[in-house]
Amino acid sequence: MTDAIPDRADLLEQLRRANQYVTFTVALRLVLIGTLAAVIRWDRVLQEPVLSVTAGLVMLGPFIKDLLMIWGQRKKRLEDIKETTRFGDLDKYKLQSLYRDTLKKLRLPDEHIPVFVTNDKTLNAGAVRISRFFGSLDGIYLHRQILHKLDGDEIQDIMGHELGHYYRFYLNADRFRILTLAIGVLVAILVIQASDLGDTVGFFAVMISSFFFWQISGMGMLKHGRAIEYLCDDFGAQVNGIESSVSGLIKLGLDDEQRQHLELEMLGRTANHKTLTQRDVATAIEKATPFGHVADEHLYESVKQELRTRAEANRQTSLSGFLRYMWEADSVDDEDYAEQLQKQAKLLNRLQRLDWESLLDDRQQIRFTESQIEQLVRMIETNPRHVLFRTIQIDDGVHPPIANRIRYLWKNRRSDISLFGNTF
Repeated sequence: MTDAIPDRADLLEQLRRANQYVTFTVALRLVLIGTLAAVIRWDRVLQEPVLSVTAGLVMLGPFIKDLLMIWGQRKKRLEDIKETTRFGDLDKYKLQSLYRDTLKKLRLPDEHIPVFVTNDKTLNAGAVRISRFFGSLDGIYLHRQILHKLDGDEIQDIMGHELGHYYRFYLNADRFRILTLAIGVLVAILVIQASDLGDTVGFFAVMISSFFFWQISGMGMLKHGRAIEYLCDDFGAQVNGIESSVSGLIKLGLDDEQRQHLELEMLGRTANHKTLTQRDVATAIEKATPFGHVADEHLYESVKQELRTRAEANRQTSLSGFLRYMWEADSVDDEDYAEQLQKQAKLLNRLQRLDWESLLDDRQQIRFTESQIEQLVRMIETNPRHVLFRTIQIDDGVHPPIANRIRYLWKNRRSDISLFGNTF
């Protein structure tokens, strides 16, 4: 039985309700922060700062880590890219033209928000809009591999999706998430003071409080994140139509399938290797994978050559080499690890894959027409136990499976409800 696919109107109403009382909830959090700050004895915090500082670091640590990861990414603003740099058939000027055209088609203002190109080899993108305090990180982030592997209209679809996150479809409360975490820090400090806990028990109290408030701060996205993803897909499809959107989604899934199979095979080949660790395998795959298209056999050979090079470099008899191997090696027993890889391989091989390539005019060119998308949707819905790609799917509760994203776009392609008049 296939999953039910929502209507655009229902998702817009869901998001409207989710954002309806954000002013009240933000005001409530500010009042609560003020109340807690007034009750806490700050002289005791200054006298015994260890647990209080620990509470702040534990609570805010993941948030700060995310900020640092965004800040530390290898990236360049589109206008700062060299004129000689090319991404397949594209250069910086063509990308700027595609971006301006995307804004125009989506009726969005050109506020000159930064568009970054990151040096990432996965087919992905992102939108960051945190707050005025971290405004330098705000913008649209395009992984460089997307610019090499997708066509111009498909890149515009990705831009449109991320602009949907940036401008239209988001939880207002999430942009004030730091307030919830601040409450968590203050509650932890207050509990420590009120119960006069020792260092050990106090540390566990901090951990429990941290877990509780992180869960609270993420509940909105778990509840409404899938709706937001559908709407952003829908928004991106308004640029050039669902043909570009579906073609791009299929390319994303196919790339993930290739990477997973490559990683699993190389991990299996090196499972009993004396000097190669899992980190070595991941590093070798990352280094050997080029930007752009490459045949499977050439990619596999490049990775194997990189692994041979790393294995030769790792054949050290020194203590430092031994310690490096012990530090980076997986802690699981070798036999258990090999058995785990074998189970993953069997799981992938048991998956029944749809022959969606048979719908294409040319199997080497992933370009779907509207009639072919109709056939693809029919194929998906009449074979609910089959998959589009042999991959191990991890449900994060936010991103729908690609098959459902395609079905959503098809179902809502002629919806009477406009996406352009909605701001939340």
